[in-house]
Amino acid sequence: MQELLYTLRVIWACAKKDIKSALTERVFIIISVFLPLNFLVLFSLFVLGGGAAPTAVVMQDTGPYAQQFYTAMSHAHSFRLQQATASAAHTLIETGRIVAVVTVPADFDTRIQNNQPIQVDVQVNNLNTDFTNDIRRAVPLSITTFYAKAFPHLVNITTSEHDLYVQDTDYIPYLAVSILVIALVVGGLIQSGTAAAREWENATMKELLLSPASRSAMVVGKMLAAFIMSLSSVIVVLAVLIIIIGVHPAHWGEVIGFTALTLAIFIAFG
Repeated sequence: MQELLYTLRVIWACAKKDIKSALTERVFIIISVFLPLNFLVLFSLFVLGGGAAPTAVVMQDTGPYAQQFYTAMSHAHSFRLQQATASAAHTLIETGRIVAVVTVPADFDTRIQNNQPIQVDVQVNNLNTDFTNDIRRAVPLSITTFYAKAFPHLVNITTSEHDLYVQDTDYIPYLAVSILVIALVVGGLIQSGTAAAREWENATMKELLLSPASRSAMVVGKMLAAFIMSLSSVIVVLAVLIIIIGVHPAHWGEVIGFTALTLAIFIAFG
């Protein structure tokens, strides 16, 4: 029993010393908070800059079928549409401000009513492969969606979608797990790594090694201190994800368990 109490005192003494030392070097705490948040800002900028392919639609026909086709394109989740004249669309794609121009011909409605084939011209700036593939997938999808809505009797095959979740997850909320993992990695490695480096810088490592206390108890104490200090930065990052981004964990028990286990692993690596 006395040996157990002695071990606990060693653990707490090592943890207390490292916590006091860490509080005097707040820059590492700030880094462990702002680094994952910087990643979040960068990812957000990527989404704002290119989540959907900017596309100009030249509406040479404004009939009801042409409008339905435009609506089908807007529901393809791949375009960021804007209507433009032919000359304006040409200028936009030449200057690189859009990646595609879709031209709805003037006889679109007439040919639909007469059951005649229609040529919808699609001009693609294929400099960006991702956007190019998005356009190539989304245009046929828009055509199929248009026919399914305008002429349901002509489309014999339809899909029935059953979602696993109540609502779709946007790109930024989807990255919340990655941001949290970055916070765990950075916080764990920085706090545990600096605690070990501090012992060498202050020339106290030899004293620890020559101490009669159990080395495993000292390691556990240092890991406990790093865990406490890292947990504070992780809580800040998690609060930002919940309050600002709007990501609310469905299973708090899993989040807490995942956070504690991952943090302990990277503290051990540090």
